[in-house]
Amino acid sequence: MINRGALDERLDVEYYQPKHFELLAKLLACSYPLKLLKDVSKKIVDGPFGSSVKSEDYVEQGIPFLRVADITHGDGTIKLDGLIYISSEKHQEISRSTVFPNDVVIAKTGATMGAASVVPETIPEANIRGDLAAVIVNDAVFANYIVNYINTKIGQDLFWRLNSGATRGRVVISNLRKYPVIVPDTEKIVEINQVVKAGKIRKNQKEAEAAALLASIDGYLLQALGISLPPPSEKKVFFYSRYSKVSGGRSDPFYHQIVFEENTGVVKTGQYQAVPLKLLAEKLIKGRLPKDTEKNGDLKVVQINSINPDGHIDLSDLLTAKAIFTPEQQMQTNDVLVVITGATIGKIAIWEQETDNYFLGGDIVKFQCVKNINPHFIFAWLRCQNAQIEIKRNVTGATNGHLSPSDIGNILIPCPPLEKQIEIANHINKIRTQAKQLQQQAEAELETAKQQVERMILGEH
Repeated sequence: MINRGALDERLDVEYYQPKHFELLAKLLACSYPLKLLKDVSKKIVDGPFGSSVKSEDYVEQGIPFLRVADITHGDGTIKLDGLIYISSEKHQEISRSTVFPNDVVIAKTGATMGAASVVPETIPEANIRGDLAAVIVNDAVFANYIVNYINTKIGQDLFWRLNSGATRGRVVISNLRKYPVIVPDTEKIVEINQVVKAGKIRKNQKEAEAAALLASIDGYLLQALGISLPPPSEKKVFFYSRYSKVSGGRSDPFYHQIVFEENTGVVKTGQYQAVPLKLLAEKLIKGRLPKDTEKNGDLKVVQINSINPDGHIDLSDLLTAKAIFTPEQQMQTNDVLVVITGATIGKIAIWEQETDNYFLGGDIVKFQCVKNINPHFIFAWLRCQNAQIEIKRNVTGATNGHLSPSDIGNILIPCPPLEKQIEIANHINKIRTQAKQLQQQAEAELETAKQQVERMILGEH
């Protein structure tokens, strides 16, 4: 129940949930003033409408064009790798949404809606897409505080209250301007920023330790297999291949590049014989992408986006489908999965569940290993740099690369005795487990800092 006098311009039920009023009451009761975002900023603006900037407007070098994907969720930083750029002329056309160092950029649509970051000094000038909003405060200390505030649980709850999207999260600029912000004194703001900064440093240290552990896997694997990498050779633009190598197989120059030939030679010269994967797999089975009319059933479908970069399969948000799959496409324990198309081609995973209600989605191939072949060893090898180079070599398609089951079957695998495979797999699993623990500790460090910030905002610390 809500009194008519308490109604705002909005009439949707979610906006008036008691939990929101309880949070606002807490904020009003704290010793610091509660203000609206529009009252503590000089300008709030979103990016241009989608059709204003097209893919053909992207250039190799120019003005950074920030997207939601560049705004890390909860970290407060902007991902600098993978930035795209627009020309200075296009930037001038949409200059209204220009951002500079120490401006705040917020994702206002999608699953990561509410992710806030500060534009770093390394980006002297940039522009933003239409699914981002920029908050201009012209004060580095206060900009960092706004980001740290929004990225707390309190800040996220307040942000999602402003959601006006029925199926996909969306906060319009008019609502964003009404976002409530606790504004402590400058001394407390500096203290809050220091708490978050210290949390980020501890998080980064843990992540660096985890990355170093994972980076050590390839070296261990090659050493265990008796494979020595030659010193890097000079990249040659022109090369030739003997007719005997080309005849009866692929004749395109890409496949016969020197880097691929050298990598294959390295794999073959190890301590153990290298054999094609097709001799170690029972059968290579392609998955199926359900049509729209086949979706929303009782079966759960593992898709490309279900496979994380670390090889873990995320079961939290799977597509469901009707009974359209063959028995072979049903997931089995110790299935090894290979992504065969798209930007993440060659991504590898292993299925470790024992349930029988999951099936293989489109653009993925899976296989079971034959007797005396350890699936975790195969999983580890396919993820290593040498196997990924081999996978890249077998990719076909000029614009949208893809692998066929036969391409995967031709990938060379060093094949030690089963006891050695198990030894290698167990050691690598141990490293991966340690790295995962460090990554979890890293997230906990930042989360602890955020919780401390919430207590400081509410005057409880």
